[in-house]
Amino acid sequence: MGLSLALGLARHGVRSILFETKSGIDSHSRALGILPRTLEIFRSWGIYERFVAQGQLRTRVDFWVAGQPKPVAGIDLGVFSKISAVPGVLILPQNRTEALLLNQVKETGLTEVLPGHTVTGFEQDANGVSADIAASNGIAQAFHGQYLVGCDGAHSVVRKTLGWELQGKTYPARVLLADVEVPDNDEQVAGPIFAPVKRGVLAALRYEPGHWRIISTLDHNEAEQGPAEKSAIDRRVQELFGSCAYEHLWSSAFQIHCRTSPHFRRDRVLLAGDAAHINSPAGGQGMNSGIQDAHNLAWKLARVLAGADAELLLTSYEAERREAVVKNVDRYTDFLTRFGLLAPRMAQNVIRAFVFALPRFGMMSHLAPKMGMLDTSYTRSPIVSGRGAWIGRRAPDGELVSPNGTPTRLLDLAGPAPVLLLFDDGRLPTWDGARIANSFQNIHDLKIALFSPIGVPKQPEAYVDGSNGSLWRSWGVAGGTAALLRPDGHVGWMGRHPLPAELEKGIRQALGSQATG
Repeated sequence: MGLSLALGLARHGVRSILFETKSGIDSHSRALGILPRTLEIFRSWGIYERFVAQGQLRTRVDFWVAGQPKPVAGIDLGVFSKISAVPGVLILPQNRTEALLLNQVKETGLTEVLPGHTVTGFEQDANGVSADIAASNGIAQAFHGQYLVGCDGAHSVVRKTLGWELQGKTYPARVLLADVEVPDNDEQVAGPIFAPVKRGVLAALRYEPGHWRIISTLDHNEAEQGPAEKSAIDRRVQELFGSCAYEHLWSSAFQIHCRTSPHFRRDRVLLAGDAAHINSPAGGQGMNSGIQDAHNLAWKLARVLAGADAELLLTSYEAERREAVVKNVDRYTDFLTRFGLLAPRMAQNVIRAFVFALPRFGMMSHLAPKMGMLDTSYTRSPIVSGRGAWIGRRAPDGELVSPNGTPTRLLDLAGPAPVLLLFDDGRLPTWDGARIANSFQNIHDLKIALFSPIGVPKQPEAYVDGSNGSLWRSWGVAGGTAALLRPDGHVGWMGRHPLPAELEKGIRQALGSQATG
């Protein structure tokens, strides 16, 4: 997650030093899926196209049963395109994700990357943080900075130095992940492929031509003996693909945890990613939630370093991201783990039948936000205020026509500067969007977007709904509504026909701006 945070900070013009324990990019694939919300973040960072070019953007998932000639069900992921600029899920091994992020970080010229360097301790005071760093050559050094963010994994030295342990539960089973190379007899079969087992799961997903990730629960005897034995892999390959030659690339067995740090911040030291929370791999939300931590924290640190209210903004980071993990990620992955990975075969069959039936009943539109991590809502944040249905939530995305006539997306307006959206239908002379825009243009580093429904004549600077009014309807607002779009694409404040003082207060709170006078 350190690479994501470094890149997020660089997008706001902030310099950083990245201490990376490993001497290079891990060669193993590990996490495979990049979900729509994370891909939206990559769009805002200007790196989306590079990632899509390197991976497989899946807009449909077909489910196969081992040995059967055709899929038993399928789900059209194109439903994501109705709520996001991202039409599916990107399959890309984590080592290649990290390599792409590292290249982007280096291109910014704003981050000093130090591989083979580990944080061993730190001290903080009102002037900053002094960190003790051990290099791989045995040389110890001290570095001083304004803030320290521990992105150092589940065994985080930073978190342990703060005296916190991950709290939660460990599931009573072990899981095997294995990457194998199998000849592609039919490139249309990309998985997931399921093999019938009495309890737990045995499945495989192709992450690039000829390369498959096997996911399997282990029985008690295997867990005791060690799952890396060749016979354990042989049996699973045969059950999934039949008798064939294969190459064993990598495997790992582990227990599944659902654990979260009691806090994500103490003064100038913060936690992100696995250092703050670990979850079941079911649903593929672990790496994605860490990148979303980084996205949330980057703009807040940038504003703090520019003079905003540090206590307010950094308290909001812990409140927002811990709520998102506990309320969204934990609950979703726990459900998938208990009723998917670890459930008896009969229970799994019922759940799968239900999931396979969802498209037929038009239910995918309700499930898609949860699957794509597009439903995060910050309801307990100290910087969120106002009145409106979208307060604290990811802003509804949609097509716009910019003032110069160029098609764009609403969420592409977000970051690094916040955006004040003014929903002006041209019929409210007492609420002058242009006047408000002129008043606030240079006060809070804001971009101003006058927002009009299609067909309404407006000032030349207005954005127009480019989807026949559907974006206006998805917001469910009337003319005279104002909304503050934060750099992370969440709505920090909303109001209708706000008085200047109300608008000023809402913007300042949402951005942690220092009070005037």
